[in-house]
Amino acid sequence: MNLPTSVEYPVIAIGDLHGRVEWLDRLVAKLCRLPEWPTARIVFLGDLVDRSDTVRALVSRVMELIAEKPGSTCVMGNHDMALVGAAGLDDRPPRPYWVRRYADGYDHKYTFQSYLGRTPDYFSFDDWVKDLAELKAAIPAEQRQFLAGLPWVVEAAGHVFLHNGLSPELDCPAEVQLHCLRNKIWDQAVVSPRFGTNTDRMFKPDYPVWIGADKNLSEHPLPILGKVQVSGHIRIDVPDANRVRIRIDTSGGAQEPLTGCLLRGPMTDPVFVFSDR
Repeated sequence: MNLPTSVEYPVIAIGDLHGRVEWLDRLVAKLCRLPEWPTARIVFLGDLVDRSDTVRALVSRVMELIAEKPGSTCVMGNHDMALVGAAGLDDRPPRPYWVRRYADGYDHKYTFQSYLGRTPDYFSFDDWVKDLAELKAAIPAEQRQFLAGLPWVVEAAGHVFLHNGLSPELDCPAEVQLHCLRNKIWDQAVVSPRFGTNTDRMFKPDYPVWIGADKNLSEHPLPILGKVQVSGHIRIDVPDANRVRIRIDTSGGAQEPLTGCLLRGPMTDPVFVFSDR
């Protein structure tokens, strides 16, 4: 499945899902009542996996909705990136950083349960590596390809959709950061973290700040002239919008509501739709 990286209005952005297929279905049932629904494109904001043992069904449902509504798409979240990197879903060797980080810092047991019917053994590092290989083999090929191929950014005339946000701690302007996002470039020599910043001190070659490494970017991203960033990543109680960014992760996979954000055009106010009301 080749996912588009540019979308036409009307657009409906949907926040972090974390396997919650039942919440997605409730939200879609409400979105279907909108007059814009027949022509709307959906942009999922990433984090499809972990935190729920219905991940497999959720990924399948997201792929179905994208196929049903041509021009729809999904961006990469940090949980998706962690799974892809740790298990080598992109058919590259597993990245050592993500092999360890996915073990220690992510709610991966639910993803294992969904695909393998069990949680990892954890007896040793070698067992963990073996479990990751078994997980990869259990994920259907079309889902592996889908997750591995998620773009880092999707753009519309007046909006930019990404999981976290652009960074003021990189010594390159917003347009250069967008170029890197479009081409999946996260190279210290290219993005030039500013000396002494958190991004400089904690730079990880396998984990771009735009995808999630710097959580501050969700609330305080580097502005883009003429465009509003639409993101998830950090759970908030209610949608939060200003002239720079719109944040809609009201779920975090932990509790409803799941939020959808209707954007009728580049200069229109967002309209929020919730799964539980």
